[in-house]
Amino acid sequence: MSPETASLLARLRGFLLPEGDAAARDIETVRIFEKGEMRASEQARWMSFSAEQTIQTKFSGFRWDARTSGVVITDAYEDGHGIAMSRLAGLLTLKKAMRGPELDRGEVQRYLGSLMLCPAALANHASLEWTAVTESVLRVRDLADPTGAAVDFEIGSDGEPRSSTTIRPRLVGRNAVDTKWEGKGSDFRLWDGMRMAYRLEVWWEIPGAPFCYYRSEVTQCERAA
Repeated sequence: MSPETASLLARLRGFLLPEGDAAARDIETVRIFEKGEMRASEQARWMSFSAEQTIQTKFSGFRWDARTSGVVITDAYEDGHGIAMSRLAGLLTLKKAMRGPELDRGEVQRYLGSLMLCPAALANHASLEWTAVTESVLRVRDLADPTGAAVDFEIGSDGEPRSSTTIRPRLVGRNAVDTKWEGKGSDFRLWDGMRMAYRLEVWWEIPGAPFCYYRSEVTQCERAA
């Protein structure tokens, strides 16, 4: 690890883990409850949702289940594969939105971009590799991930992760189009000796027409069995 990387990573860890690694060592899974709004395009109406998300701290994995207008939506990365599906509440028939290597990469990127919601991963996830790209940007990837996914974090002078960015596949019709993606965390609060973002906005940086498509707030956070 270069001195530049070590210095920037120490700044990030000092902000997210103010009580050190010990506070995070025995946390394997975090469960987060959220409420918020999302939309499919800049012209589309916002739809309210409530969601439950579990995030792994020792390996790359998460599951996000949301309910909106009678529809249950799942986004996940489990057993090395991405999952994106929706169904009418109470029905078993599932509709897959994407599948294959593009979805796998996109869901790993979502996991990496969510580290501001799961600081324990900085202490527990042994295969994460960090590299300083500039004096204020840290790139993270999972060495155990075959997709080559990576996410860049903009780190403030106090160590706060201001944003996470990457080039992520976006579903356009039936095709996956690589598009700049940005997540912005705010309202960081202490929880169990760690500092995590309680508000999140996510953007697609479409050339000439960037738009926020997701905004949420954490209503509860707990250790999961």
